[in-house]
Amino acid sequence: MRLNKIITSLMVTSFMLAAEPQQQIADAKAAFQQGDYVKAAEIWQSLAMDGNTMAQFELAKMYSMGQGVEQDALQAAYWLEQAASNSSDFAESARAKKDITDELAARKAQQDTSVIAPAPASDDVTVPLAEVPTTAIAAAPTAPELQPAVEVTKKITTPVQATSNPDVIKTQTVSKPKQAELAVLPLVDAKFDSGLREFQRKNYAEAFSHWYPLAESGMADAQFNLAAMYANGYGVSVDAIAAAQWFSAAAEQGMAQAQYHLAVSLANGIGLAQDDALSVFWYRQAAEQQHVLAMYNLGFMYGSGRGVPKDDTSALMWYERAAAQGDIDAQYIVAERYSVGRGAPVNITKAIDWYQKALEQGHIRSGYQLGQYHLQGIGFSQNDNRAFELFSRAAAQGLIEAQREVGISYSLGRGTRGNDAKAVEFLELACGEQDQSACYYLAIHLSEGRGIRADARRAAELLKLAATAGNRDAQFRLGNLLSQDETASASEAHKWLKLSAEQGNADAQYLVALQLANGTGVKQDDAEAVKWYQRAADQGVLFAQYNLGFMYGAGRGVAQDNEKALYWYSKVAEQGDADAQFNLGSRYETGRGVRQDDKQAVYWYQKAVAQGHQRAVANLGYMYEKGYGVSLDERKAFELYQQSLDAKVPRALTALGLFYKNGRQVKVDDKKAVELFAMAAEQGYANAQYNLGWMYEYGRGVSKDLVKARDLYQKAADQSEPLAQAQLSRLLNP
Repeated sequence: MRLNKIITSLMVTSFMLAAEPQQQIADAKAAFQQGDYVKAAEIWQSLAMDGNTMAQFELAKMYSMGQGVEQDALQAAYWLEQAASNSSDFAESARAKKDITDELAARKAQQDTSVIAPAPASDDVTVPLAEVPTTAIAAAPTAPELQPAVEVTKKITTPVQATSNPDVIKTQTVSKPKQAELAVLPLVDAKFDSGLREFQRKNYAEAFSHWYPLAESGMADAQFNLAAMYANGYGVSVDAIAAAQWFSAAAEQGMAQAQYHLAVSLANGIGLAQDDALSVFWYRQAAEQQHVLAMYNLGFMYGSGRGVPKDDTSALMWYERAAAQGDIDAQYIVAERYSVGRGAPVNITKAIDWYQKALEQGHIRSGYQLGQYHLQGIGFSQNDNRAFELFSRAAAQGLIEAQREVGISYSLGRGTRGNDAKAVEFLELACGEQDQSACYYLAIHLSEGRGIRADARRAAELLKLAATAGNRDAQFRLGNLLSQDETASASEAHKWLKLSAEQGNADAQYLVALQLANGTGVKQDDAEAVKWYQRAADQGVLFAQYNLGFMYGAGRGVAQDNEKALYWYSKVAEQGDADAQFNLGSRYETGRGVRQDDKQAVYWYQKAVAQGHQRAVANLGYMYEKGYGVSLDERKAFELYQQSLDAKVPRALTALGLFYKNGRQVKVDDKKAVELFAMAAEQGYANAQYNLGWMYEYGRGVSKDLVKARDLYQKAADQSEPLAQAQLSRLLNP
């Protein structure tokens, strides 16, 4: 990470031991509340440069408001971009922008005179969606780089050749440096090394007295060091214009470091009129001399289309050159670009290589990304254990997304032994930073009382928070909970389920279809139900596939289509669903939607019977009784009928009744036969009604009753039962 401005109060580095991220966050918040904005900014700066998203958001606000740091719209945009790129919570980015806009509006109302450099309105704070890393402009040098160099050559280098692309070259007149404001030595007495020694002793006026005449005489190193003094206010008043003038003088002589700082000044409009095209020119001059930060910023300029036409290929080239020289941020950016194919075709191998190089230098987010690759099996064999190790390292350094993943890992026992208490610990950390996925998993623990006391109310609040933020799993879970709560609104449940379904949650799509088919919480609509069943079925939801088969078979919401019904039933049956196997057997037995095939019917009935499907047991008994698709076996049929009694399948009850009536495979038992016929007849089964009528006509197993016999014959005859029609005709026409 690096700063984007030369002039900043944060150049003074503190070498104190860093506190744990959570403690540092608490300290920053406390300092801000007490009005110590400088301290708050220093803490946020440290955390932000380590990749802490919350700190990046807060630092963006401070730069925008000028609290604890000099007000700087570009710095604000830079850190807001960093945070938005690093965060999975886009709502937080929007809130940060709103905070900035609201505060600016409040300040404007309080001011009677205009400020010199107002922060931009929220629309000016753009947040690129694709590029995670740095921006803006420029990576200004770290503190040591801004001080006069300890080891500098006294040789005045010749100017480098101008770029071969004249379109990026503009001219900007730089006024002559102002007169010395401190006493200076005659040129003959001025010594560069003497000035350096005085500077190191903090005798800035003495250093100035040596360097100023040397700078005026054309010594590039002296010019650069004077620029640094004006930029930082060492012994002189901070003067951005004078700094830019001396940077320009040294840059014209080919000094790469000066060219870089001149480009920074031009890009940010510091001491010079803002000029992106000319900034690109000077970045290129420095980059061609292997200046790493210039390479990096040149990559940014091409990537964002500032001063040159937007060109991702050129952006990647310059980022990769900076990465090759060890720039950690460039290494991360190059990895990101290869991972998504920005500026070059997707190359996971190269992405992994650059992530690993950045990780070796301690880049937290690179470790997190590699953890995701191991978790998902991208570029590596899928390895939950390695993913957990990488997530844990990043989590220990305060990366919110890594804390979430560690929490999820403990919750699911993914890559580590399950530990609900530790899961809650990490999920609380990430949820506290508004990571909605973490809040979702924490809600599950709260609702189930895992690792924490059950708290249905807080669980519901977190689910709704995550659902409102757009987390589709939270939307599904909330909708499902509401659909099972008799006191809750069915339409509210449907609303959340549909939101989740629209984001592609397959289970939500199935439930939405079910609600539409049944008119639960929404107007009944078979055609719409079929659409959602189809989406869920395409994602492999078994019940959706089965119900889609039913809708096609019944012609509900679509034209009746037995072939499509058969297709979906077959798909489900092949996955082992007993109901689908039974339905498929029934279709093969009757030839409905498929060529009639008794052997296939028996095959699928047997599959369903193996899973205890009672109706399939009954139908298989019938196949054995008749010898359809199998060798005729009345004993086997009788046993299967007996097994299926609890299912009360009319055909099986009637067949078993006939076994008892006729004494087949069992001793004749008319009362048992009547009992079985009656159970089937009550379900409207015509053949059972006929047989029960016959028992009443002849008084077998019951008292003879011709009226009941006639009534039962009539019911069966109305269903076109031929034997009943014949018996009824005989009774009515003796």
